[in-house]
Amino acid sequence: SMPPGWTHIGHVSPSHEVQLTFALRQQGMARLAWFVDAVSDPHSPRYGQYLSLEQVRDLVQPSPATLMAVLKWLQGHGVENCRSVTTLDFLECRMPVSTAERLLPGAEFHRYMKGQHSVVRSPLPYAVPEELAEHVDFVGGLHRFPAERKVISRAWAKKEMESRQHYGGRAAFHLGVTPSIIRKRYNMTGGDIGLLPNNSQACAQFLEQYFHQADLAEFMQLFGSSFGHRSQVDQVVGHQGKGKAGLEASLDVEYIMSTGANISTWVFSNAGRHESQEPFLAWLLLLSNMSSLPSVHSVSYGDDEDSLSLAYMERVNMEFMKAAARGLTILFASGDDGAGCRKVPGGNHTFRPSFPASSPYVTTVGGTSFKNP
Repeated sequence: SMPPGWTHIGHVSPSHEVQLTFALRQQGMARLAWFVDAVSDPHSPRYGQYLSLEQVRDLVQPSPATLMAVLKWLQGHGVENCRSVTTLDFLECRMPVSTAERLLPGAEFHRYMKGQHSVVRSPLPYAVPEELAEHVDFVGGLHRFPAERKVISRAWAKKEMESRQHYGGRAAFHLGVTPSIIRKRYNMTGGDIGLLPNNSQACAQFLEQYFHQADLAEFMQLFGSSFGHRSQVDQVVGHQGKGKAGLEASLDVEYIMSTGANISTWVFSNAGRHESQEPFLAWLLLLSNMSSLPSVHSVSYGDDEDSLSLAYMERVNMEFMKAAARGLTILFASGDDGAGCRKVPGGNHTFRPSFPASSPYVTTVGGTSFKNP
């Protein structure tokens, strides 16, 4: 169903190009699960003996039968513009809408708008031929809308307004929670900074938002004097826009580099440049395609679990298992809703977990609320 705030524009023309992601059925899942447990358990003789991307590929790549069946199916519909990933378990293909709707019976591609943001999705379910069902986990780029970022609380702004009203508009100026306040609260001293050259971290962006290197340098000049730090992101993977810096993107970069101070930092910018692309899925594909990656990834993103299919979540869990086998730590924000309760029609409250925060293969991090910092 269409999330709030989006407006249906109409069916797109048959010649409009869409980009679809085919998740091909993997092999070796039980073996991969064993590896993840073994390399993660301090009592295991294999603890810390992580796999390379190529070793993960050898473990999980689809069977020749799966690869042949899917390629034959796509080529039979004239789909030639495809690219794979190192692990061979995803295919990204571009094709006209007319082809996509023949390939996936039931699908209809419509345009939706929210502000200046346009996406192309299918409001209807799709099907794959029966003989392909055992070879394809899901097709991305049809149903999931870009998730809203709901992980930053604005409670401090409300309190500041109440304070101003209480003091007749003359509230004392307060900068809010600066890096030094966070570091002090978590008992971090000036010596708690990254010192080893192989320390590395990254944050991922899925909105049409960007940070500016100049803003980061100025932020560190203002707030980084009490700890050793870096003032530049070492690598941006993806599209880095030239427009105004975004609040969320800037916060992510500035604060990961203030708490994980003096550590080489990358930014993954996956804004979904193509109307039918799913930004989160694009990031997962990058993880399956890059041999050299930062050790820790921090991600402020989530969907309601009940809005996602079981096949999709199970496959995303497999992607996190692949990352864990390589020694990557992925942190997800738990969101602003605590345990995630919601009220359903009829008055009852029910639990509504967020995914991927609920995945057993990531580390989920809650927020810290400060009183009078």
